[in-house]
Amino acid sequence: MNKINDEITFVVNSDNVKTHAIVPIELFQELQSLKNFFNEDLNLDEKENFYFSVKGISAIGFPIGKKNRPSFMLLEGSLIAYHYANSLRGPVRELRDNLINSQKLIFDEKHNCYRLTENYLFSSASFAASLVAGNNRNGLDVWETKDGYTLKNLGYGSSNDTDEE
Repeated sequence: MNKINDEITFVVNSDNVKTHAIVPIELFQELQSLKNFFNEDLNLDEKENFYFSVKGISAIGFPIGKKNRPSFMLLEGSLIAYHYANSLRGPVRELRDNLINSQKLIFDEKHNCYRLTENYLFSSASFAASLVAGNNRNGLDVWETKDGYTLKNLGYGSSNDTDEE
């Protein structure tokens, strides 16, 4: 076996060609959620959208995967705060910079913020909400349906829903 970092290990054949990857269970589950998501006959308009507005900007997305630990799809056109707090977690700042550098976040002069140029899948609703707001947020509390129900109200993040998708 050939270890790249502490999280992923590769199995190599006699020609030193990678044939398999051994990944942490959390990453495997995330990949399974993505597989299920992309294998669905998916129409994004049919998903129940959740909304988050803060500081005059707004974003739209929806949860994907298991209810106890869903990923979150942030939809194209969502607005992202131009400024961010010094306390914003490092991984969120790093992703923000990468999205700006790759032109997936572009400056929106009309709203004085950034705008997402394509749908983007986040590992959690909190990660997406923190990027949108520019400070740390609990996504289960801030993402709401048009009727005012939060992800938490609808049972997302609850540990007793381990098998529900």
